[in-house]
Amino acid sequence: MDSGDYLFVYGTLRSGIRNPAHQLIKVHAIFVATGAFQGKLYNLGRYPGTVPSRGTKDRIVGEIYRLTDAQSALKILDAYEGRRFKRKRVTIKKQHGRRVTAWIYLYVGTVKQQSRIHSGDYLQYRKSF
Repeated sequence: MDSGDYLFVYGTLRSGIRNPAHQLIKVHAIFVATGAFQGKLYNLGRYPGTVPSRGTKDRIVGEIYRLTDAQSALKILDAYEGRRFKRKRVTIKKQHGRRVTAWIYLYVGTVKQQSRIHSGDYLQYRKSF
């Protein structure tokens, strides 16, 4: 398993979403690979949120980045994500099978009233509109 300052993004910070906030990633990180996290993805309105899952078929699709200045980047990202999300180190499976430990922002609210994005891919979900 690779270690270092990695970040896994699965929602509005993904490159294909075209959110101005992706500039944060472009300035402070280098794209490494696509990957997946074992979790469930929910539509929270203007953005998605994910929670971990024990289900082996539950996966969230996203992008892995290596942070070039982790301290600065994470401070900015913590403010961007806000109190509804908590940053945590998790295992991400790269597209070609290797694993990496990366930061992810997990949703800390209740998901009972939220609609689940069963594909686990927010980019695909957004394109369906």
